[in-house]
Amino acid sequence: MAMACHFQDRTPGSTRHDEAALQSAATAFYQALGRGDSAALRRVTLPTATALIAPDRGPAVQIPVAALFDARERREQSGGARIARTELHPDGDVATVRLVVVAGSLDGQGEYEAADVLTLARRDGGWLVAHAVLGTWRIRSAP
Repeated sequence: MAMACHFQDRTPGSTRHDEAALQSAATAFYQALGRGDSAALRRVTLPTATALIAPDRGPAVQIPVAALFDARERREQSGGARIARTELHPDGDVATVRLVVVAGSLDGQGEYEAADVLTLARRDGGWLVAHAVLGTWRIRSAP
């Protein structure tokens, strides 16, 4: 007697509301950085949030998100970076957002892109950034 094999997908699901809220939180994070608005940054991050910065030279450095404005960076210059691509990965009350962000060169002649990853936690019905990995900038080859 042949037994039938059944596969069951137990991948954590999300709602469109979660996805919209995650996208909104990621956008607010980059807008706060671009404006140099520390009050707005505090509203979208956990109090103990950290950032791992991959500089052009040297080892990656982990700092409190509150100290990001002290580490001048392209995401904060000339209006900040814009989000070019986003992948949302919610899993219950934790989510990962992978992004490609784009910023203009300081001379205005080209664009750079970086691959960033945000880890968010659901708090009081909303999403807050718990950790940000800010990738290394590279010259953008395609729009």
